[in-house]
Amino acid sequence: MKSRALVAFLVLSLTVISSANAAAPLGPPPTVKSTFTNVKGQLVKKISFGRGCDGQTDYPHESTHFPLTVNVEALTECPGQEVSITTTISRSRWWIFNEAKSVSAKGFQRVKVNVSLPCKWKIGQPPILYVVISHHSDSKGAQQNTETKARIKC
Repeated sequence: MKSRALVAFLVLSLTVISSANAAAPLGPPPTVKSTFTNVKGQLVKKISFGRGCDGQTDYPHESTHFPLTVNVEALTECPGQEVSITTTISRSRWWIFNEAKSVSAKGFQRVKVNVSLPCKWKIGQPPILYVVISHHSDSKGAQQNTETKARIKC
C-alpha cells in the first residue's frame, strides 16, 4: 500500500513539474551571436574562470550536417595551459527514460567538442527539451560549468 502511494505521489509530482516546465519559454536570446562557424545554434556569453580562461556552450539545435540529429558545440580556452572539457546533452522525457550522451576532450590552450543525439520528435508532439551541461577546467585546477537548454521540434 505504501509503495502504491509513493508511486502515485511521484507520478503526480512529475506531472506537475512537466506542466510547469512546458509553460516556460526556452531558447536562445535573439541578441547573442555564435562564435563558431557553421553553427545554427547560438552561444551563451562566455564565462571566465581561472587566469584568463573562458568557457562557453552553444544552444542545442537541429544539425545542418547530420539530418535528424540535435547538435551542440562547446569550447574551453586558457592561454598557455592544458584545458579539458566534458559536455553532456540530454533529452528529457519521463524521469526514468532520459537519454544522454557525453563527449570529453583535452588539449593545449583551446579545445572544442561536438555532441549530438538523434531527434525523436514526431509531428503532433510538443517540442522536446534538450539540456546541455559543459564542465570546463584548466591544468591548475580552476573549473566552471556552463548550461544551456532549448525545446526543439526537428
